[in-house]
Amino acid sequence: MKPGPLLVSACLLGLPCRYDGTSKNKRSLDEALFCVPLCPEQLAGFSTPREPAEQREDGRVIRLYSGEDVTEAFERGAAAVVEYCRKRGITRALLKGGSPSCGEGGVTAKLLEKNGVEVEYID
Repeated sequence: MKPGPLLVSACLLGLPCRYDGTSKNKRSLDEALFCVPLCPEQLAGFSTPREPAEQREDGRVIRLYSGEDVTEAFERGAAAVVEYCRKRGITRALLKGGSPSCGEGGVTAKLLEKNGVEVEYID
């Protein structure tokens, strides 16, 4: 029996959805055939490219230059990813480390883990 689909940070599959409009391509398309690429920041409604953000110790996500608090938008994007996984039976995810969404302790990563999705990180 084949394992179920694997959620993958879209930027790791070469999709240019990072804040700066680039990708962090780590997988060939042949390897990606059973992957589901999603970008929680795009699902939250952010444009690409966009102003970078960082997650603070208190969990808030703040844009680096403007200081705008975008925590609620990051939470909406994370909730959309979790709902997508729930509806499609996705129980594993490979996420981009160092991201305020997908990095270890990031908004999406924490919500996925809280909802039973096994998460692995790659830089």
